[in-house]
Parts: sequence; structure tokens; C-alpha cells
Amino acid sequence: MSKMSKAIAALGVVAGLGVAALPLSSYAVSDTATTTAQAIVGDSIVITVADANVTMDNVMANQETNEASTDITIQTNNVSGYQVQIKDSDGETALKTTDGSGTNSGIAAGIPAKGTNAWGFKASSTSSNVDASSSDAYRAVKTSNQILAEGTAASTNDGDKITLTFGVTVDTTIAAGTYSDEVTLTASTK
Repeated sequence: MSKMSKAIAALGVVAGLGVAALPLSSYAVSDTATTTAQAIVGDSIVITVADANVTMDNVMANQETNEASTDITIQTNNVSGYQVQIKDSDGETALKTTDGSGTNSGIAAGIPAKGTNAWGFKASSTSSNVDASSSDAYRAVKTSNQILAEGTAASTNDGDKITLTFGVTVDTTIAAGTYSDEVTLTASTK
């Protein structure tokens, strides 16, 4: 063997021993990434009325206002609050008979007072964020929306309670019978 061959062979042996002397540990490689979970919650509002029919019973001529009430519940997540409006469901605001009994002209929408033929509505609430002050006195039902109550914030989990009261008075010109009219309640977020 020539000197050069011996030198190359010796270098090969030294290189092999150097690789063999390296530690036998492995090195972990890692990477990270992130993601965000998000939920887009829209405004929601629900209105429920406790009674489908509110009956003012035993109405007598020339008596004080005969009243009947139902509870309205508003549930909303809108932090700006809501508005509840009321209007007559059709173009006729009078309480009319549907069974042919009573007086054909019916009982006009108006402010009930002893000795008059009139029916109306008012509202109240014990919920702290409900303003029903614009409706704490009787008003006549109209064919256009009127504000019944306003919420100033999102409702409580159980909902904000509003009491809707109907009142009626009649004189002796109103014949015996069953008189009714339907109203529409609308709740909207602000």
C-alpha cells in the first residue's frame, strides 16, 4: 500500500470512530398553532301572553270600570332594551258581538268612565327596567301601533313582566251579549 492509500484508510477509520462516538440521543421537533372558538349571538326577543282571552265579566250598565288583566312576558338579550306596542288587529276598534247578540254598533274604543260606552287598555310593571308610565291610564285602542311599555336593558332570565289591563263601561243603550275585539302585541328590540 502506498503512503497515500494508508493515509486515506487511516482517515476513514478516524471518521468512522468519530461518528460512532456521537451521542445516541434524538432531538424532538415541534411546532404550535392556535385557533379561536367564537359564537355569533344575534338579537333575540320573545313575547308571550298568559291568557288568550281576557274576559271582563259581569259588566253592568252605569257602573264603575270593569277590569280584567293578563300578564305579558318579554325575554330578550338586547342590552339596549325593547319596546312593546299594541294595536287593533283589524280595521274595527269597537268591541262587537260575533254571535248576533247585543248591540250592532258595539262598544267604542275609548276611555272607560261610569255612564259611558267605552273600552280601553292600560299597562303596569313591577320589573325594574320596564317603563310602562306612558300607559298607566286608560287609552283607546287604535288601528296603528301605540307604545305599551319599554324595557331599558336586556330582560331578566325569567323575562320582564308587564300587566296588560282592559277596562270597559257601558250605559243602558248596550244590550246584553258577548262583545269582543282582538288586539296585536308586538315586541321589538331597540
